[in-house]
Amino acid sequence: MSEYAYQITADSGCDLSLEKCRELGVEPYHMPFTMDGEPMTDGMTEESFREFYDLMRAGGVAKTSQINPGEFLEFWRPYAERGIDVMHISLALAISGSCDNARSAAEMLMNDYPGWTCRVVDSTNASAGFGLIVMHAAANRDRGLSLEENAKDVEAMHHEVQAIFTTNDLTYLYRGGRVSRTSAAFGTALKIVPIMHLDYEGHLEVWQKVRGDKACLKKMVQDVRELVVDAEHQTLVISEADCPEKAREFGEAINAECHFKDIFYTHIGPIIGAHTGPGLVAVFFVGKTRE
Repeated sequence: MSEYAYQITADSGCDLSLEKCRELGVEPYHMPFTMDGEPMTDGMTEESFREFYDLMRAGGVAKTSQINPGEFLEFWRPYAERGIDVMHISLALAISGSCDNARSAAEMLMNDYPGWTCRVVDSTNASAGFGLIVMHAAANRDRGLSLEENAKDVEAMHHEVQAIFTTNDLTYLYRGGRVSRTSAAFGTALKIVPIMHLDYEGHLEVWQKVRGDKACLKKMVQDVRELVVDAEHQTLVISEADCPEKAREFGEAINAECHFKDIFYTHIGPIIGAHTGPGLVAVFFVGKTRE
């Protein structure tokens, strides 16, 4: 079932594709959501990603739900039965109750299977910032870190993963309570573009506001330059909600100033996209500790 000394698992809020997870040797939990009340599951594929945003652009309303303890029990039981320890990395506790539910399920299973270990780590991040942490953990495992060493290393660096988001469509931020109806209306009329980030625990906050896409890109480049640490030895991770051209523009502009080792592009899937809508671009990198 696993060729590794222990299995890394994560939920699909990490916004890594199913193909990428398989490449990393990470087993993802496909999180549930509804579209106009119809139950669906995050497919983590190019096809399912496009379908999701086509439905949203057509007026569909997506809602997410947390993974309950029973679902985690069934997800991990095969590993417990075979004695394969698990390190699970979760969507930020500040964003989803899935992290606490994972911890409850892990405790129950460890009581049922003495000697088996399931270590749950709060990523304190979302989307591909969470994915960056998953990739880091997989690299740690592959270079021989034990499960506990790996978990402690991730917990020592996860607050250093910076996350900056932007969108020029305020509709979904209004629906999610991030901006008021008045702010959304005036912001759209005046072409005000919010720049958001995650705080220390992982809450999404409107951080800055600028007027127009050009000013937004210029400000984000400046923010990355000021916050990044040792860019030339790390990967800039960029995720997008059905706006790949915009993501490439941001990636090239940031890299021209900051000189990252390389850039990894990925999609914002339905678990995060349900709250942000299409058109959002997010950049992630290791930098100064978040406040």
